[in-house]
Amino acid sequence: MSDCRVRWRGSLVGCLVAVILAAGPVCAQTVVNYLVVEDKARPFQIVKNGESRGGVVSDIVDRIFAGSDYTVNHLVYPVNRLRHVVSDNEVQHWIAYDALPWRTFGNQGLYVEEPILQTHHVLLTCRQDMDGDIRNVADLQGLSIVTLRNFDYQTLDVAASHGRLRQIPIDRYEAGIKLVSLGRADGFVEMESRLRYHIKSMPEAGAACLRWLDFSAIIPDFPIYLAIDIDWPSDFREFVLKRIVELRQSGELARIKARYLSSDDGLDRGSGAE
Repeated sequence: MSDCRVRWRGSLVGCLVAVILAAGPVCAQTVVNYLVVEDKARPFQIVKNGESRGGVVSDIVDRIFAGSDYTVNHLVYPVNRLRHVVSDNEVQHWIAYDALPWRTFGNQGLYVEEPILQTHHVLLTCRQDMDGDIRNVADLQGLSIVTLRNFDYQTLDVAASHGRLRQIPIDRYEAGIKLVSLGRADGFVEMESRLRYHIKSMPEAGAACLRWLDFSAIIPDFPIYLAIDIDWPSDFREFVLKRIVELRQSGELARIKARYLSSDDGLDRGSGAE
């Protein structure tokens, strides 16, 4: 009788282990690893003391999965490290933001078709003698231009390699804005939304002389999408797409953007800028 009980208990434990093992991948798949760039992605992604603390894209991602069976796990990496953890398959079932001109994740990511943001690049400058429109690279001849280190500026990179302009790579927006406001650089090329966000947090930036000029003739406007791990099942991509559409139709997407992208910055704009 005791042998039967032992065998029965052994069988029960074995069954439980089998069930847990079988359920493991399903449980793991409900965790969405959201990839966050450290320091250089504000206001899209805001990081404080190494922890993800909101931002336009971060808030959108959290709202997409709120109330669902998915749990969002924010993972913060320096920009180059983030690219490597994906290319080396160190993280699975991830979601991030990307754009077609960047193709950050190559063939390892799929775009969710509905865009979440639209970009617009400008030249931030204190040069009052510069025209309101930057029409082509020739307008930058001989200028010193601030750009973010480890970011891709194809047209500017080529022009710099041919000696047409001088690039000044920086690691922090604040450093680039100060170089421009002090007259140590002729301009800072970046997304208008990012520059606007950082200037608002820098009352000492010298906003009296700062203005931005339209740069879309050199870097055309383009949409930003959410990109997902290619190993996600197709229904995950469909779920994310459906939620983005719902957030747009309800006005929630616009409200999230407005929290971070207010246009009240006090800067003058050139005639071509939005």
